[in-house]
Amino acid sequence: MTPQHSSRPEFPPLAVRPASRDRSAARPLGRSALLLALLAAALIAPAFVLGQSDEEPAQEGEAGTEEPAEVPLPQLTEGPTGPLELEIYGPTRELYRISVPPLGGHATAAQEARDVAKNDLRLSSLFRLVDGTAGVGDPDDLGIDPTLWMDAGAQGVIKGTVELNGSDMTMTLRLFEMVRGDSAVLERTYDGSRSAIRSDVHDFINEVLLYFTGIRGIFGSRILFARPTSRDNKDIFSVGMDGHGMKQWTRDQGKCIIPNWGPPGTVLYTAFEGDWAKLYRSDRTEPLLSEPGLNMGASVQGDKMAVVLTRDGNAEIYLATVEGELLARLTFNDTIDVSPIWAPGGGRIAFVSDRDGTPQIYVMNADGSGQSRVTFRGSYNQTPSWCGHCDSPTLTFAGRDGGTFDVFTVGVGTGTMRRLTQFQGSNADPTWSPDGRLIGFYSSRGGIYLMNTEGLNQNRVLGGFAETLRWAM
Repeated sequence: MTPQHSSRPEFPPLAVRPASRDRSAARPLGRSALLLALLAAALIAPAFVLGQSDEEPAQEGEAGTEEPAEVPLPQLTEGPTGPLELEIYGPTRELYRISVPPLGGHATAAQEARDVAKNDLRLSSLFRLVDGTAGVGDPDDLGIDPTLWMDAGAQGVIKGTVELNGSDMTMTLRLFEMVRGDSAVLERTYDGSRSAIRSDVHDFINEVLLYFTGIRGIFGSRILFARPTSRDNKDIFSVGMDGHGMKQWTRDQGKCIIPNWGPPGTVLYTAFEGDWAKLYRSDRTEPLLSEPGLNMGASVQGDKMAVVLTRDGNAEIYLATVEGELLARLTFNDTIDVSPIWAPGGGRIAFVSDRDGTPQIYVMNADGSGQSRVTFRGSYNQTPSWCGHCDSPTLTFAGRDGGTFDVFTVGVGTGTMRRLTQFQGSNADPTWSPDGRLIGFYSSRGGIYLMNTEGLNQNRVLGGFAETLRWAM
């Protein structure tokens, strides 16, 4: 595309289309732009945090206009119901019944490994834990009597031992299926430090999920989020998906918001310096982007990122490299375009725009072409996240219904919407797990929760406030 000239400043070698009207030159964040910042924040922060009401005030320049009538969001009764089921060998059946009896070896280390395994299986939403003592026998004996376990109702059993030699650990774990007799169908031995027990058990459970479903599990993956650390500060954190191993990424930078995963080993986030919101990368001290106004909401795909800037006086989505080089402007509207998020594979970008009068979810191609609206129900939809393993392109998002937010999914090609939470407080900032099996979200019930894609098996994994959740892909 050949660059075209307009009255607003451009930054070579950006290839951009002229906007529908001329805009003033880029300038530091002033009073009107500060209002814009607040509007942009309204599209990315949960309403129950901002204290919004059902009635949205008219935006600047929209006096006398009315919001378009919107079809209400779906209710839980509109979706499929019934018991959670798992498809393992073709036919659909109820959750697979599995037992994790006490492990042998060092008592304390063995109990730690057993607890991690049971918790992983519980969070996976694919298994039903049954009594772990019926056929245990000697914990140090890694064999089983299938008849005893079948009588106890178990279809599968995980047995193991954990031996310690000082700070060194050797752990052996085996998976048995009763229908396959007394030979293990999966076995792994781990040698390392005792501190690796949790990560090694995660690895084994991931192998168990691969064995049963053909898709390896994602235990050991991490969720990124922001939370207040004082009255005047907000910082960026990440935590293992099971709620353990929290890491703080930022300190002493004031308000740090809207984090996302950057190049390997890094995170991107926005920090305010007065009225100037700059984009930072965790492995650097200088801002990655510091265009006048807002620099926020970066989403990375390979060596490129989609990011929101207000350099032209309005919140628009731009394409840049992960080194901070601006490449192209992707959206051209007099309204607000925020919250870009790449689809798996990088072919498309989902985002939030109020171009049709209310915040809704849209998608576009990676070059900004083919922009189309996805959500047509509800009047306030935000924070989209793609499913990486769904049969067809699917997003989860937060939609406002009355005075609260809840979590929904929507088919990108069909517009079919499904509600996952209701009557459970406010639930916002959903993020899809890399394997497509789980959705993480913040709930006003008090922390980060995980649930399956039916909205079932909701478990709190971390207490305390959290916003803008992003699961490492």
